[in-house]
Amino acid sequence: MSIISPRLRFIEKFLARFNSVFSTEHQRTVFKEFIYGMFSDYKRLSLAAIADNTHTNYQRLQYFFSEANWNIKELNDIRIKILQNQRTTKANIKGVLAIDDTACPKPHAQKTEGAQVQYCGCLGKEENANVAVASCFVSNSKHFPVDFKSYLPITTPNPKNFKSKLDLAKELIAEAIAKGIPFKSVVTDSWYTSTDLIEFTASKNVFLTAEVKINRSIFFTHPQTKQWRYLTGDKIIPLIKEFYPHKLKTAAIPQADGTNKNVLYYAFKSKLRDCSTEVQVIFIFDKWSSTDDKNTHILITTDLAMSVRSAILTYLLRWGIEESFHELKDTFCFDQYQVRHQEQIQKHWIMSFLSWTLAYWIKQNGCLSKILNEAPQTIGECKQAVASLIIIDSSFLLSKNKELAAQLYNIKSERFKKKLKN
Repeated sequence: MSIISPRLRFIEKFLARFNSVFSTEHQRTVFKEFIYGMFSDYKRLSLAAIADNTHTNYQRLQYFFSEANWNIKELNDIRIKILQNQRTTKANIKGVLAIDDTACPKPHAQKTEGAQVQYCGCLGKEENANVAVASCFVSNSKHFPVDFKSYLPITTPNPKNFKSKLDLAKELIAEAIAKGIPFKSVVTDSWYTSTDLIEFTASKNVFLTAEVKINRSIFFTHPQTKQWRYLTGDKIIPLIKEFYPHKLKTAAIPQADGTNKNVLYYAFKSKLRDCSTEVQVIFIFDKWSSTDDKNTHILITTDLAMSVRSAILTYLLRWGIEESFHELKDTFCFDQYQVRHQEQIQKHWIMSFLSWTLAYWIKQNGCLSKILNEAPQTIGECKQAVASLIIIDSSFLLSKNKELAAQLYNIKSERFKKKLKN
C-alpha cells in the first residue's frame, strides 16, 4: 500500500464498480492509486511522476501497465454502463454520435508502435504521431467520449489486419449501437463522408449528417439546360448564386456570445455520385462563426424529413468531440505517455478516459456541491477541486500518524519528530 492513501467517498464509490475487471487486490490497489494520481498536475506525465506524486512503488505501476492481465474493453463497458445508468450523465435521442480522429504527436519516438509521420490537426502540420479514431456522444447539455480505436498505418511493420480510419469509424458506430447508446444522427467532417459510410449508416437504420468536400459530385439540375447531371460542388455554387439567388433562405445559428447569426442556404434532395442512398443536400453561403475560415459549406443528411436549421444545428454538435479531445489532452494527459507498445498506449488512453469520466460524473452529479461554496463548472475546475481535496485528505491522514509523516519526509531530527507528535 502507498504511505499516503487518500480515500474520498465519492471517488471510492465510482472506482469500486471496476473491481471485477482486476483479478487481484494488488491490481485494484494500483488502479486506484493511478486514478488518484491523474488528478495532480505534472510538467510531463510519466509512470515515474505518478509514482513519486502518490508515493507508490514505481515497479508496481510499471508491472500494472506492462504485465498485468486486465481487459481494456471490460473497463470501458463498465464506464459506459455507469454513465447510462444515471439521468445526469446518460445519452439521449436529442444528441449525436460524433466520429473523428485525434493525433498524439511523438516527434522523437521513432520506435513507438503505430507512430508514423502523418497530418496532426492539433499542430496543423505533419508530425510523427500515434492516431486514435474515437466516438463521442454530444448534445446541447452534455458530451462524453464513448470509445476509441488505434489507427495503425499500413506502413507499420507487419500490421495485423490493417484497418483504415473509415473501417474503424464503422466499428465504433456499430459498437455504439450494440451498447444501446441513443442518438439522432451520426455526425462527421468531410474526410469521413464517403459513399461507404453513407450506405453503412443507412444499413444500420441510423441517420448521417455530415459535411462533404467541395469537389464531391452531386446530382443537380442545370439551370440552363434543365437536365440532371453530376456536377461537383464548386461548379454548383456559382450556378446557385447566378440563377437562384431569389430562392436562398435563411437559418438562424446560435453564436458563442448568445446572439443568432442568419446564414443563407439552398437545399434540395438528391444523390451523390456512386451512392445509392438519397440525401438532402444543403449549401450554406456563410461562415459558421467569426472563427470559421470557410465561406461556404456543403452539408448532407440522410434524414430527408429533417428541417434545414435542424440539420445545421445537428451537424454543429460535432464540435463537442473536439472539446472532448481538448479536455482529455489538456486535463488528463491523453497524449502524454512514455511507452512504446500499442497495448500499453491503449491502457494509458483508457485510464485517461476513466479519469475524465470520473471528473464528469462528479461534476454532473454535484458531488462537491455540499463540500465547496462554488461547485466546479468545467472538467478542469473539477480536477483542480478534487486535487485539493486529495491533498487535504492526505494531510489529515498524516496528522493522525506522525510516524508515517516522519518516514515520508525522511525526517532525522528527534526534536522535529517530537514537535510532530505534539
